[in-house]
Amino acid sequence: MTLKALTVSVITTSLLAIASPGFAHHGASGYDNTKMTIVKATITEFVWMNPHSQVKFDTVDDKGAVTHWNIEAPPPTMLTERGWTKASLKPGWVVTMHFNAAMSGAPVGIMRKAVLPNGQDLWAYPPPDLIEKLTTEAR
Repeated sequence: MTLKALTVSVITTSLLAIASPGFAHHGASGYDNTKMTIVKATITEFVWMNPHSQVKFDTVDDKGAVTHWNIEAPPPTMLTERGWTKASLKPGWVVTMHFNAAMSGAPVGIMRKAVLPNGQDLWAYPPPDLIEKLTTEAR
């Protein structure tokens, strides 16, 4: 192998190794971002973790069937900036969840906000105008 070929091979391999973690993050393309799903939910677990926190909850339809949901939320660093703590959602609380559900119909989604039993709004992925307001207030 020539020096030029070896150099190109090492550079290519290095670039692929650096870029490969980027392929693992799939974004929100599987969720219906044009429709907000709003449900009364009983929190079963709130997982405060990276890379995404998880909100697990149950809903009951008009026939009594229970659906177990698992909704993706931002990481703790982003949630903290928006007023969250790891104790913000407690098992057993009945809250109103706002989220974009999976287009496949699976009980998963991307969280937008939770309305707590006391009426407080906790935003996870707020709309851009609210992000600007929250950022301005934090300064």
